[in-house]
Amino acid sequence: MTQPDAPRFVPRNLAPTAEQSAIQLSRDKVVVIKANAGAAKTTTLALRIGEALARGLGPEHILTLTFTVEARDVLKRRLLDVGIPAATAARLRVATFNEFALQTLEQIEQRKVPQISSIKDLKPYVDEALQQVSDNYGGKIDYFVSDTSTAALSQFFHAQLELKATLRLQADLTDLTQDEVADVLGVSYATVLTIQEYERHRVKSSGDVLFRGPFDATYDLAVMLDGGIITRSQLPRSRIILCDELHDLNEASFHLLQHLIEADYTYFIGAGDIDQVIHSRLGASDTFMRSRFTAAFPGTASYPLTFSFRHGPHLAFAAGAFKQKPSDSLLPLHTGIFQRHYDGDATSCADQVVASVKRWTATGHPIEDCAVLVREPHQAIAIENALMRARVPYRTLEMPRYLDREEILFLRGMIAIALNNFSDTDKSKRGAIFDAVATFAEVSFSRDDNVAQLRQAVIDEPVALNWLFSGRVDQRKSKDVRDRVAAAADELIRTQRSQEPDLVLGALRQQLASLQSYVQGDTGSGADSTLQRALSEVDQDTAAMIAYLEQGAASMDPQTLLDMLRNLLLTLVSKLDQLVAGDVKERMAGVIAYMTALAPDTAADVALRHICARMDVEALARRLFVHPHEARVVSRSIAGFIKAAEAMQMNLRQFSEWIAAADQYGSGKRVKGCVQLDCVRNVKGKEFQHVILPFLEVDEFPFARADRSEEDNLFYVAITRAIAGLTLISPSDAARRSPFIARMQIEADKPRAQAAVSRNEARTSAPGRIEFKTSPADWARARELGAHWDGTRKVFYLVPGQSAEPFAEWLGN
Repeated sequence: MTQPDAPRFVPRNLAPTAEQSAIQLSRDKVVVIKANAGAAKTTTLALRIGEALARGLGPEHILTLTFTVEARDVLKRRLLDVGIPAATAARLRVATFNEFALQTLEQIEQRKVPQISSIKDLKPYVDEALQQVSDNYGGKIDYFVSDTSTAALSQFFHAQLELKATLRLQADLTDLTQDEVADVLGVSYATVLTIQEYERHRVKSSGDVLFRGPFDATYDLAVMLDGGIITRSQLPRSRIILCDELHDLNEASFHLLQHLIEADYTYFIGAGDIDQVIHSRLGASDTFMRSRFTAAFPGTASYPLTFSFRHGPHLAFAAGAFKQKPSDSLLPLHTGIFQRHYDGDATSCADQVVASVKRWTATGHPIEDCAVLVREPHQAIAIENALMRARVPYRTLEMPRYLDREEILFLRGMIAIALNNFSDTDKSKRGAIFDAVATFAEVSFSRDDNVAQLRQAVIDEPVALNWLFSGRVDQRKSKDVRDRVAAAADELIRTQRSQEPDLVLGALRQQLASLQSYVQGDTGSGADSTLQRALSEVDQDTAAMIAYLEQGAASMDPQTLLDMLRNLLLTLVSKLDQLVAGDVKERMAGVIAYMTALAPDTAADVALRHICARMDVEALARRLFVHPHEARVVSRSIAGFIKAAEAMQMNLRQFSEWIAAADQYGSGKRVKGCVQLDCVRNVKGKEFQHVILPFLEVDEFPFARADRSEEDNLFYVAITRAIAGLTLISPSDAARRSPFIARMQIEADKPRAQAAVSRNEARTSAPGRIEFKTSPADWARARELGAHWDGTRKVFYLVPGQSAEPFAEWLGN
């Protein structure tokens, strides 16, 4: 690594560290900055920009990319903070990857393609794709459900984003089986077909793009460049490219950078923290910073940023110990790390949260500077209730309040239907409750239904929610048909698992023949048309499997034939399971009948448990949510809601009235005077004076079924959001405490941390530079007297220790 002698850009009110100066002066073509949390990554990039400007590079030749609008805006502020004039900073190109891709595509395509950011506005295109897949593949693929409920839409776009961000959607799927396609892409074959159909509609065979949704611009530009549809010469040419938050880099963005960086022309500087990779599902990976840049650009240089400018040495050393990497701070700040403990359940933990908030405000700190960060949304239930009991105002950031979560809104809708008191629900909540009931009741709207009109009717006329129940949910089906189908499914599974292959074949043939006869004899059973169509499909599949048995049994050994039948068998079992478990409408009818017959003093938690048992909400969640983790979160959220109801010891009507009052308690939009509450995953890039981390318990944080390396990173992100104080709340029983706490080595590093605070106090007592301005006529004389010139800000300055006396005539102005 070669460097010039001295920087030409001297920042305002900032003395760069040796690490920052090395980056500012680097002449390496490609630089990856491996920074710690709070280590002034963005400020360091601003210094590098300032140095380029001071050396005469025009602002138009510099491109800076970020991943979020928030990061973009912070970088723009840092440019001004270090002393780059506003007029110069305004000429710099600072954009998110998607903004840059969109602007570039508009220049290349010579037109503005409509941008659609709302999932609901994209719904018609998903409907069209589903219809096309149904028409082309109906009955030929497994697990195909023509569902565009709110939850289904959200998951469709989440799956699409994963495939686009990782560029897996570009994988060669030729000659792969359905199972192999699903394994390669990580989603069901039906989802793959729907996404492909959606993309064919969005991007025509001619290459014309009908519209672009979220992230589509980045994906489209990367694909066009990789495929040679557009060339490097059509991209804007930049002498220096900078990238912030490099740990969020995904495959599509990396491919874009590879095309933007010209080996003999461009300098690239990217900054990130390897230990803040928490979006792996969207393609983020530490391999980009560790090895991918080096592989793509031999000679890539790596620079560290060790010192934190967010929190003091006590927390810097604890974070470094946790991650086993060098970490320090140059702030003369004692960031206190406090440990509090709880006995018993979530309520006792939440009470410790309230006590910690009160301790913070009792010392004169503003309550809005205090943030409570939870690992998962279900943990917020007890905390929100405890804050309300203590009359402590709070607001959630990106995470919705627990009463506004979709699964809780569903239960609220069920209570309102049972009590016939939906009119008591705040009007602003009714539409969301309609959506939630429709989703969890798996209400099927036809393509002719005006869902928006139905939703508005529920908002305007609360009694319309009862229509949704009576008209769409309370549809009785043939219980004996369903039970017979369920019994057949159970027997198929049992015989496959418990007997030798040749015996399974015989038993399988008998079961299939019996099922076929039963289905064919179902005329007049009273089953509705939906069940009849499903049974007809089962009938066809059953006949095909029996024919396959008869044709294959003579020429194949039993094990080989059984292996070949596996996929058909699983398809059949899946359909049978859907007939049984998917009979939510009948279950809903039974739930409402139960609830409307309840005695007025029935405990709310008892009623809610019956709803969940009758609906089998865990199985329902697994069916509604693609990712198992999301399904588990929903189940935990419902369990926490019921637990809260049990603790309140209210009957159903009292609980409904309490919910209405709680809605009003948290309905304000104020920011000041409120504790802040959110999930850890939502606050990367943010910072708070005091951070409270509750539920630091085994199997809670780290979460038992999550990837351990990403759990490590989540905890690291959580603790490093703090500036002045960090409170860790864990069980009194040491055996139940999160192992993460011990890894921080809090007590062991206290003496070293205190010594570092004293060191920093001495360092910051040194005077900074003194700036002054003169008229152009006096510039030569000021230089002769020894003043230094800052060409970026167009001011003179004196270095620390330089006498100010010769410059008194200008310093007094």
